[in-house]
Amino acid sequence: MAERAHAHPGAAGRATAADHPGSIRNVVLVGHSGAGKTTLVEALALASGAIDRAGRVEEGTSLSDHDEIEQRRQRSVQLSLVPLRWDGIRVNLLDTPGYADFVGELRAGLRAADAALFVVSATDGVDGATRLLWQECAAVGMPRAIVVTHLDAARADFEEMTASCRRELGGDDPDTVVPLYLPAPGARRSDGTAPVTGLIGLLTGRLFDYTGGERTERDPDEGHRQLVAEARNRLIEGIIAQSEDESLMDRYLAGEDCDTKTLVEDLEKAVARGTFHPVLAAAPPPGVRGRGWAPWNCWN
Repeated sequence: MAERAHAHPGAAGRATAADHPGSIRNVVLVGHSGAGKTTLVEALALASGAIDRAGRVEEGTSLSDHDEIEQRRQRSVQLSLVPLRWDGIRVNLLDTPGYADFVGELRAGLRAADAALFVVSATDGVDGATRLLWQECAAVGMPRAIVVTHLDAARADFEEMTASCRRELGGDDPDTVVPLYLPAPGARRSDGTAPVTGLIGLLTGRLFDYTGGERTERDPDEGHRQLVAEARNRLIEGIIAQSEDESLMDRYLAGEDCDTKTLVEDLEKAVARGTFHPVLAAAPPPGVRGRGWAPWNCWN
């Protein structure tokens, strides 16, 4: 079921090309147990069109946790592979167990991976095991990105969590750990939680609103603009610092506007080299609680 090509615009007719060795990417998801790795895999499979309906860990219906023991314990105990296709690329998502008891499965996933997604819960933060794994990946130059989950929880704070990732994972150069988006929170509920209604793309400065169930695009609210400007400047400066074009920083400091296409190209190259690590956000869709993470993961 997970082999079916997704319905992304323009992807029709590319299934054969996606099976070419040069069009295959193995991406391993790592993080402590309960961070949301399996749920994120489920959401990505749904977004890509690989499945029609997302399963749930609590119900034992997720793609990754197919073993009876996993379904009973409601946690992963072995390495699982979920393939999907996106824009002519076959992506093999490798879901790993979070408990130290199953470290052998985690090591197997890391050895097979081209890149790693570090899944970090906004309510739990970065633990010691995650820091060690980050350092191991850094030693071999593996591309890495961070996905912050549980953003709808009562104690969730994306800004604070991003700052923690910069401190814990940025090492001597925290400016290489920078968010691509700011989550747009909705009205706070009586229990202290708040849904994430959309994302503000820091490169485009546009708000991608999912309140109605479909993505719409508009300008951010006035109250967000100062925060967006500060975060956008930090992101652009971080990308430029990693650019192979040494004149780009001089032009930026001189007040010249940076072309978004150029910034995206430099960002992708820096991520592929393993020298820049974008922070992404994931949360349940608005109005749907406990039903899976919406994969907010475009470059906009």
